[in-house]
Amino acid sequence: MKVEQRDVDVVIAGAGPAGAGLALRLAGQGYSVALVDKARFPREKPCGEFLSPPCVPMLAELGIDVFALGAASGHEVRGMRLAVGDHSAVGRYASIGRAHAPQIGGIGVRREVLDAELVALARRHPDILVLEEHGVRDLIRDADGRVRGLLLDEPDGSQRHLRAAVTVGADGLRSRVARSLGVQRPIPWLQRFALVTRFRGVEAQDFGELHFFDRGYFAAVDVDSGLFSLNLIVDAAALPKGRDEVERFFESRLDLVPRLRERLRCAERAAPLRAYGPLGVRTVRQVMPGVALVGDACGYVDPMTGEGIYLALRGAELLAGAIHERFVSGDEARAWRTYDRARKREIAPKLAMSRLLQRAIRRPRLVERFGRLVSKRPGVLDLLVSLTGDYVPIRDVLRPRSLLQAWSSSLGHAQITAWKASR
Repeated sequence: MKVEQRDVDVVIAGAGPAGAGLALRLAGQGYSVALVDKARFPREKPCGEFLSPPCVPMLAELGIDVFALGAASGHEVRGMRLAVGDHSAVGRYASIGRAHAPQIGGIGVRREVLDAELVALARRHPDILVLEEHGVRDLIRDADGRVRGLLLDEPDGSQRHLRAAVTVGADGLRSRVARSLGVQRPIPWLQRFALVTRFRGVEAQDFGELHFFDRGYFAAVDVDSGLFSLNLIVDAAALPKGRDEVERFFESRLDLVPRLRERLRCAERAAPLRAYGPLGVRTVRQVMPGVALVGDACGYVDPMTGEGIYLALRGAELLAGAIHERFVSGDEARAWRTYDRARKREIAPKLAMSRLLQRAIRRPRLVERFGRLVSKRPGVLDLLVSLTGDYVPIRDVLRPRSLLQAWSSSLGHAQITAWKASR
C-alpha cells in the first residue's frame, strides 16, 4: 500500500475568520494544520466590521470572548436603522416564530483586532503551523490533477512546497486557490465597490445603519475603541479614477444623505479611505479532488446586512465536519457531498437572498416605498433584521402568523424613541 507523502494533514490558504476558524476546529480534533497568509497580522482589512448574533457563541467555541479584548472590546448592536430619504425606522432583533430574540445582539469590532486574535490562538496551538507573509504561487498537483498542497513564496523570495492530504482555499474574494482551479466567475450585473473608512467622535448607538440613495448606500456601525465604521457601496462604473477624485466622490455621496452627514458633523476621520472590490464573484464548484473552498473564496455577494463573517465562520464549521468525515471514512467523495449539501441547505439560501436584495435596491422607487412602509410598520423591519441576524430560519419568517404579526404590530415605546432620535 502506498503511503501518502505529506507535511501536514491540511493546509489552508488564508488566515481570516474562515481559514483561522477552520484551522482551530481541525486542530482541536487532532489534525496537523498549516495556516498560510500573505499578510502579517495584525493587518488592515476592508470590511463592514459587524458580527451577527450567532457569531458570539461560535467565536466562544474557538476561544474568543468578544467582550474581553481589553480596550478593543466589541460594541453591542441590538438592531438596524434603515433610512431612505425622509423615511427612517429601527428594526430590532426580535422573537420570530420558534426563534427567540438573542440575549446578546450583534457586535461591532475592528477586523484587524478580531483576525489578529484568531491568528494568535492558532499560533499558540501545538498542531497549527502559522506561516505569515507567505503568498500562494500555485497548487501542487498529481499527474491526474489531484491537488496535493501549495507552492508558496517565502518572505526571502525562495519557494516552498507544502504537501497536505487536504488543501483549502480560504483566501477571500480574490482567492488565488479558486482562480488556480479555474472555478471563479464574475457576476456581471453585480460589479460594485466598497469605499471603507472610520470616524472618531460619533455618538455611539445600539444599532447599525443603512442609508440608501439612488444607485448606492452607506452601511455603518459603531465598533470598538469609540470608532464608527463607514462603508459606501456603489457600482464600479460610478467610481472615478484617482485618489483625490475618489475622496470628492465620497464626500458628494455623503451630501445625498443629510441625516448621516449631520451625525458626522463633529467627527474626524480616523482612517484613510480604502477601496475594495468588485464585490460580485461566484464559483461554479467548491470542491475538487484534494481541495475545498470556504468563506468568500466560494464566491461573494455583498450581504448588505452584515452576514459575511457569520457565513465565513459557519462555512468553516461545516467544512471541518466534512474534512473529519474524509479522514475517518477514507471516502473523500462522500465527505465533499456532505459539505456540498450543507452549503446548499444553509448558505445558498442566504446568498440567494443577498442577490435578491441587491436587485431590489437598484430600483429607487421600490426602495423608497419600502422605506415608507417600515417607517409606518416597523414590525416588518424587525422581521427582516431578525432574518438577516442569522438566528431565524427562513421558514419561520414565511409562516402566516409571523407575517401577520409583523404587519399588524404598532410602534412600541422604544421604537418611537429610536425613530424620533433618528429624524
